[in-house]
Amino acid sequence: MKKSLFSFQGKVWLAERSSAAKPLKPIWYGNASQLQIQMNVANTDKTESFSGNRLLYGQLAGAKTANVSLTLDEWSIMGMAMAMYGLEITAAGSTVTGEPLPTPLAAGDVVVLEHGFIDDLVIDNGGTPLVLDTDYRIESPNAGLIEFLTPQATPLEADYEYAATESMTIFTQQPKERWLLFDGINTENNEPVLIDLYRLKLNPPGDLNLIQDEYGNLPLTGAVLYDPVNAREANFGGFGRIRQKG
Repeated sequence: MKKSLFSFQGKVWLAERSSAAKPLKPIWYGNASQLQIQMNVANTDKTESFSGNRLLYGQLAGAKTANVSLTLDEWSIMGMAMAMYGLEITAAGSTVTGEPLPTPLAAGDVVVLEHGFIDDLVIDNGGTPLVLDTDYRIESPNAGLIEFLTPQATPLEADYEYAATESMTIFTQQPKERWLLFDGINTENNEPVLIDLYRLKLNPPGDLNLIQDEYGNLPLTGAVLYDPVNAREANFGGFGRIRQKG
């Protein structure tokens, strides 16, 4: 039996589960600054009533639960879609001709174009192009925000190009159960350690700090569910397993 002090680092892989309760195409979502497993047994205590001291006399073991806290440090559409029950969408760039803009517009009004990440914008007023930085300015080409510098009463149209995008929806998919594999290393002795959790159901992030002075992260929590399929295997158990070299 090997034993040592321990301090782990490593990669956290998350995989969808197959119909046979096995991991499918695990994905590494980048650096994880925290991985924590919290285990609990909901005991029912019995105190005696014969001594006058109400001492603990018995304890009935109840539900056994395991929860996970996982903090991801890297931003990706794929990771955010996983965390927010979203759908990943990839769209090619293209050209827009004749997008109608709302009118009338006063000086200082801002409009948002249908697409972001724009280039080569031309705004047309009945066949006459408006003058950039005289009639309007581009507040944000990324967001497609246009500020008008002069009043506009007649219909306007916008022609522009926009770049390819990666995007995601929020709360449009049902949460998926995932297999968590921690491919770890004990930095005390450089020995590898593997930890599997078979049925992890993650909650969306409780707090996602978008504007802050420090590096951002994606804090996730979830419940480890009992897996009756893997529980049939004596070497697997119903929740997870920990492995190291013999």
